[in-house]
Amino acid sequence: MFLSTPKYLIIFSITLIPLLGFSQFINKEIKAEVLIEKNSEFYNFIGTAENLTNTDFNLKYDLLLFTTESDGQITKENKSDRIFIEAHQKLILPSITVNYSVSNKTIIVLIIYDLDDKPLGQDRIVLENGGQTDLSALKKDTQMAVSNEDQAAPSDGFVMDGFVLENTITKAGKDFYRYFYSEYFNKQIRSSKDILIEEVPGRGINTRISVFVADQLVWQFFAQPRKAFLIRNASIALNRSIAYLQELDQRKNEFIRY
Repeated sequence: MFLSTPKYLIIFSITLIPLLGFSQFINKEIKAEVLIEKNSEFYNFIGTAENLTNTDFNLKYDLLLFTTESDGQITKENKSDRIFIEAHQKLILPSITVNYSVSNKTIIVLIIYDLDDKPLGQDRIVLENGGQTDLSALKKDTQMAVSNEDQAAPSDGFVMDGFVLENTITKAGKDFYRYFYSEYFNKQIRSSKDILIEEVPGRGINTRISVFVADQLVWQFFAQPRKAFLIRNASIALNRSIAYLQELDQRKNEFIRY
């Protein structure tokens, strides 16, 4: 049973990671939200998915719980499944519990993807002292942490990998994204930075595809439907992306050293 008073039930809508210029794509069509229900012996963290559009979706979700153990190791509990959500429908997803007696730092993460693994919605809640965390201060503290994330490295032991986001309008654009992401995945690239593939109308009947890494343009070309052409540009774009990610890492290391 949900308790209606704010003291016992708090609804959080906190971005998992700062997505810089890409934040307009997250929680825009599909909103991920975590509810906290207080029971007699534990907190119940309930995932929800809300469709904000006029279109039905086949989706999948991950509801994860990360716990920092006394020896510093991080354990993970994960619940995932596929869902079908109708236009303007809100679904209640499974839940994860945290006992009041737990004092270890705990992070609850909800991510909702389409069937191509593109993230559409996300939410995160951080319990500094596990089940003993003061909920009255939780929302304010978490919002402050999110606003400062781009100024300081996270200290909670959990770093989310960056996303490859898509905003395409033609089949050629979607095919390019698929070729790019396939190579990105096969190379097992790990970075906290997001990559955006964006397609806009270009000259004549052509469209222009741009690839951004952390808001920085790294590759751009006019689209053609030929498979070999798209694969070649996907390879070039990925190599440019990797080079820029490496440059960002070098800058960060130089900043830390000095």
